[in-house]
Parts: sequence; C-alpha cells; structure tokens
Amino acid sequence: MSNAQYLWSAAMGLRTQVRPKVEDSAALGALDNGIRILTAVANALEPEAGRIPAHFYTFPTADTDRQGGPAENAAAYRDTGAAIADAAERLSTGAPLSGLGDAIRWEKSLLDSAIARMDAVERALPPAVEADDQAIDPARLQAYLRRQPGCEGAELSAFRLIVGGRSRQTAIFSVSGADTLPAHMVIQRGIPGQAGSAAFLSEIAQYRLLTQLHAVGMRVPRPLLVEEDAAWLDAPFLLVERVEGAPVQPDYWLPAESEQIVLSLAREMALLHSQPVESVGEGLRQARERYDIDGWRAELEQLAAQWEGAAHWPSVTMSAVIAWLRENVDCLDDRRAIVHNDMVFHNILADGDQITAVLDWEQAAIGHPGEDLGYCYPVVIAVTDWSRFMDAYRVAGGADIPQRQIDYFALRAGLRLMHLVMHGGRDSFEKGLSDDILVASAGAHFTQRLLHRIAVILASVLERDA
Repeated sequence: MSNAQYLWSAAMGLRTQVRPKVEDSAALGALDNGIRILTAVANALEPEAGRIPAHFYTFPTADTDRQGGPAENAAAYRDTGAAIADAAERLSTGAPLSGLGDAIRWEKSLLDSAIARMDAVERALPPAVEADDQAIDPARLQAYLRRQPGCEGAELSAFRLIVGGRSRQTAIFSVSGADTLPAHMVIQRGIPGQAGSAAFLSEIAQYRLLTQLHAVGMRVPRPLLVEEDAAWLDAPFLLVERVEGAPVQPDYWLPAESEQIVLSLAREMALLHSQPVESVGEGLRQARERYDIDGWRAELEQLAAQWEGAAHWPSVTMSAVIAWLRENVDCLDDRRAIVHNDMVFHNILADGDQITAVLDWEQAAIGHPGEDLGYCYPVVIAVTDWSRFMDAYRVAGGADIPQRQIDYFALRAGLRLMHLVMHGGRDSFEKGLSDDILVASAGAHFTQRLLHRIAVILASVLERDA
C-alpha cells in the first residue's frame, strides 16, 4: 500500500465507523475537518496521475510530489510535475492558449479525479455546532431591550448562538412583552476586544444599508435597533427581525436544488445593483481606487503576483487563467454599483422555492456589478443556463453586462479567493500562526476544491471562445 492508500483507508474508516458514534458537536466538526485534511493530503500523494499528453517532450523525473506542501495543485505528482511546470511556464511567458488546450484539459481531468476521490469519502455536513450560549449574555441583552419604549416588560426566551463567521457573533432569540418589537429576532455583535477590519462594515453601516434596501423591497432582514456603545454587550451590536426559512445550500460547494431560487437570486441581485450609489451606498468602502483600464490592469498584476508568490507549485489552470485575464482586461469599464461580495446560496434563506432573505452584508462595498455576477457564475451554471439567469437579472432592472465581463469577473473571483484562502488559511497554519483545524482544512481541502472550480469556469469560458 502507498502512503496515499493508508490515508484514504484512514479517512474512510473515520467517516464510516467513528463519525456515526460521535455526539459532541464540537468534536464532530473537528472530525469532519480532519477527514477533509486527510483526503486532501491523500490526493497530494496519489500515485495514479493519468497519461501525459503525447505531444509533451520527455522530461526527467522531477521531485514534484505534493508531500512538501498543501495540495492547491492536486495534479502535480512526481511523474507529471515537470510536464505541468513546462506548460505553465509557456503560458506565463506568452504562449497562445490555443496551442496548449490539451494541457489545460488534461490538468482539469486530473482535478476532476481528485475531487471525485474526495467525494467518495465525504458525505453530509455535520449538524450545526451548539456554541456557548453565554458568549452574548441574554440577561444583559434583556436589560437593554427593557430600556426601549414599550418594552419595559420584555422577557427573552429560546436564546441560541449560531456558529458562523469569525468577525461577528450571531444569536437568535424570542421575546415577549415587547409591544414595539417583533416576537422573533436576531442579534449580530462584534467580537469583544477585536478591532474591526476595514474590509467589514460596522454595525451602524449595515443598519443604514439594510434599512434602505428593505424599504425598496429587497428581501433582507428588517433592521430594528443598532447600538454602538460597547458598554451594553462588550461590543457594538445590531438587531434585526428574524426571517422564516432555511439556508438554500449550507455547503459552499454544492448548488441549489431549485432553479426557481436561482432565478430569484437574479432578481435580488438586480435590485441591489440598481440602487443609487450616491445615496444608498453612502458610507460604503470603495472596492478599488481606480476603474480605468490601467487601474484594472494594475489590480490584475497584483493578483497574479500574489498567486505566483504564494503557490508552492505551478498550475496550468492558474497560469491559463492569468493569461486569459491579461488578454481580456481591456473589456472592463468604470460601471459602479453596490455589491454584496458573497451573494451565493450559503448566505441566502428560502422557504420552499421563495427567497426570504439575503444575509451577511458585512463585506458590502461599492464595486462593479460584474463582481457579484462573476462570483455566482459557477453555482448558477450548475443548475440552469446562464442566459436564463441574465434574462431574469435584466427583467428585474439589472444592467446589460457583456458576457466577456462576466467571464472576466468569474475567473478573477477564483484568483482573488485563492489568494485569500492561501494567505489566511494555508499560510497561517504552515507558519504556526494558528493550529486551528478549520484553518488547516481551509488551506488543504478548500484550495483543492477551489482550483477545481476555477478549472470548470475556465473550461466554460474557453468553450465559449472556441
């Protein structure tokens, strides 16, 4: 047996024999992330790499197995690494995409196989982890609510923390005896003692944005109260009305099950993008300083440099993506809109086939509408034809964004997200800045799936170009 086979066997045993008997929610979450890391590392050592395209030159054996680092390039095995490195180098130095189509398709086929092996082990996500219900003190929250007009007799019940983001804490609860507040609410609070990041909106900025979006009919939670004084709950917080529904797709990598929900997303996105930036977007950060072609080109070169500086190994897919973006950056314009920046189905609630709320607005900014459209592109085309989505987007008031721009932003989103995951996940773990298993899982497991998703997007774009 190879080392890879040992890892696959261990992962399968943990999944089928150990996981069903684990009841503690925190332990279950750690176990699932441990299984993901095992499958990612097993892919890194997998000896079966497939046939090198016939037109490649004969290369000497290169020490390019993945044992030296996390497998963001699952295809770089010992007997294929030199061929991949050569093709990536050719693309990086100006070789035409048309001449290396076999290499691009070949690496995608290896990534397809890697993800298929992971899927053979992984099953359903673990249930929601029960967090410490004292992280936000319900007694102090109740005392705060009793100071609001008509709420002197408010009584909290069914208080429960929701495990989720690392920049905010969220809890759901019910309240009785509060004449001016709804019976079911959600609180979002900053992390006590943690300085806010410029990349995330403050509670007051989210309150203002949600108030205006709710007023124009967008399906967002109705904002109720915002408190900037940390004396009440040790950090600023926002209260909104709880919305009926469940997450459309808790698993980031899986598509929605309903085409109707996907097309409803187009309506919500169009409504957001059609809001006046000057008024509704007041106080939001600018996604970039420049929107002219030189500005877009400078941003692209920064993203390319970040990839090249962080990647342990070359990738035909990523080199081809950067080459395509360089060839097509001049298709962009200076169009601007309010963008959500994470408007996909793990952040959307639905009741049946109807979207009830778009959540998680902390990354909203002023950007190009293509950023949201490109970001959702891979999860949309997994369910329906992209033209149907864009038809629904335009009918709901969205602008006519050229397909070339959508392609650009879809590939750019993958490149940008890869940098964020490698920098915030992989590098933090490898440099000893964090020993959190979730961080390790992001660096090893998430990067493989993301590279596969980027390869799928690239294949779609190149098929359209052909």
